[in-house]
Amino acid sequence: MLHLAIFTPGYITKIFTGQKTIDARFSKIQCAPFGNIEKGDLVLMKKSGGAIEGYFVAGNVKFYKNLTPDKLKEIIKKNWDALALSEKFWQERVSATLLTLIDIKRPTKFRIPVTVKKRSLSGWVMLGGESQKQIQLF
Repeated sequence: MLHLAIFTPGYITKIFTGQKTIDARFSKIQCAPFGNIEKGDLVLMKKSGGAIEGYFVAGNVKFYKNLTPDKLKEIIKKNWDALALSEKFWQERVSATLLTLIDIKRPTKFRIPVTVKKRSLSGWVMLGGESQKQIQLF
């Protein structure tokens, strides 16, 4: 499966430099990638408001649901260094009840970023079939 993940500024650079080795996706409702990504899937990395800068292969994937703030904090604390989250980013997501952790394997930077027009407001899009209509390559 092919996925398009949107990253806030700075996180794609952390992936390429090896500072960030786990991606975390937080939510209060069940939405992609929760339950929809598997080990070996390809994840395109798009900077918010920018181009697709590269991709990574999903390693181990873990899904957590019905999280309490204390349980979520425990999981994040255990993985803090690999997540490379800013304190502000983390504080904005502390009330999430669902969490997807994706090990980042073989991050690859494109020599020339790929520009896309994305119609969906979500931070994650599964590509293929009907969902592919949510983006348009220029």
